[in-house]
Amino acid sequence: MTSRKDVLARLAKQVRDSRSEIRAGLADIEKELRDAVGELSLYATGENVNLGYIDEDDWEYGKFYFDGQHLRVLTSSTVDDAMQHGTPYEGDMALKNISDLSDEKLIKLACPAAIDSIYNAVEKSLTQILGEATNSAQLLSEFSNHHSQAVHDDLADLLDGDYLEKQWNKARIAILTDPADSISHSNAFIESVCRHYLETRALPLPSELVITRLIGLVVNDFPALKLPDGTEYGDDITRLFGGVKSIAQGVGVLRTHVSSAHGGNKVAHQAEARLANNLAGSIAVYILEKLKGHMERPH
Repeated sequence: MTSRKDVLARLAKQVRDSRSEIRAGLADIEKELRDAVGELSLYATGENVNLGYIDEDDWEYGKFYFDGQHLRVLTSSTVDDAMQHGTPYEGDMALKNISDLSDEKLIKLACPAAIDSIYNAVEKSLTQILGEATNSAQLLSEFSNHHSQAVHDDLADLLDGDYLEKQWNKARIAILTDPADSISHSNAFIESVCRHYLETRALPLPSELVITRLIGLVVNDFPALKLPDGTEYGDDITRLFGGVKSIAQGVGVLRTHVSSAHGGNKVAHQAEARLANNLAGSIAVYILEKLKGHMERPH
């Protein structure tokens, strides 16, 4: 015959097992949420759950909180709220680890409604992050397109001859259809602009008609930068010429690594192709404006 002691012992074991299952279940939920969001940082809180009365006029409540890595619990009480803001305020709630909460409070927190609410809150937070990222990407894209158009308009006023203009247009058009080919055309465009500069200035061409040689000769021919009163800028400002040279050579390096110019089946992305095209256009505008300045300067 089973004694009452055995019955109570069996019931107590079932309670302990159930509480262990709750903690294990919450650990599984934390892992599931963490795996779902990857490495994204976010802020998501579930719905409030009554955790029990502290005294006649005060009761404690809590809710799940997930930051992208850890599932924790925010807790407060009605008296604490009244002392601080008069209404519940998440910034003043105590943040606790699940392991620090009593079994009794976890049993109340682990109700289906509270668990559903943290899943819904994470989904809502991800949707908000996606919206912000999409808006930012759109703004950057609009800025990039606007910048590209501005460079294009400047070049249209400065380009001399159909050949240079055709090279520039080939590079621009290929950004979306063949980014690797666009990078090749952007590099070839700078080389052609440099050669045009040197030939117009009646300067000797290098033995190798490559950007690393051409841009150096072009930059060396730039007139010194001067202030309105005629004095020359200091060395720190004239390093701008070195920057022009480095950027032009950088487009050539990019061409070597990711474009189709040297054979093979190399792949490039639109972002790099647009970067190379914008840089090539900006450098070309600067070089052609310097050339125009030479031509307009009285001899």
